[in-house]
Formats: sequence, C-alpha cells, structure tokens
Amino acid sequence: MTKKYTIGIIGLGYVGLPLAIAFADHFNVVGFDINQLRVSNLNLGIDSTDEADLKLLQKATENKLQLSSNLQDLAACNVYIVTVPTPITQFKTPDLTYLISASKMIGGLLNS
Repeated sequence: MTKKYTIGIIGLGYVGLPLAIAFADHFNVVGFDINQLRVSNLNLGIDSTDEADLKLLQKATENKLQLSSNLQDLAACNVYIVTVPTPITQFKTPDLTYLISASKMIGGLLNS
C-alpha cells in the first residue's frame, strides 16, 4: 500500500513559497501563512516580494497547491515543514519566537 502525503508548508516567504510550488509537482500541498493579505494576493497571482515564478505559482495552484491563512486547512496534512523567519537579535543569537509559535500551532493540530 502506498501512503499518500499531504505536505503543509508553514511560512510563505523566500523559502516556503518556492518549496511549496516545487512539492506541488508531486504531492498535495497546503501553503500556510498567517499574513492573510499575502495569501489573498498569492491566490490572485500577485507576489509582491517576487519570491516565485508566477507561471509556476499559477500552475501549482490550479493543481495540487492550496494557499491558506486558515489554520484548519493544515489539519489534513501528514507532513509539516516550517519555513518561518529566525532573525538575529541584538545579542547575535537567533530569535526563535516565530519558530516556537509555529511549532505550538502545529502541536495544537496534532493534539486535536
């Protein structure tokens, strides 16, 4: 029996968006970002940050890529990849706030 994977990509920035598009060639993918405006624009084919090739984005969203800011859309995923920022603090250490928040969010889904 072959297992079907649905991949959740959390964070649709310069790492997450191209990764989601690439995985959508082979898997069902939910690309998630907490920025509702970013998700809405991406769904309209607008990428204000120029992170992705718009033709590839359109092809992916017409096929296996769903872009969302609704946390419940990630519930169908059985693989999660977190691609959120880890900026450097004034003390030259990574600020893990976004990573911790995303991890708690996924943990809540796994526990429900």
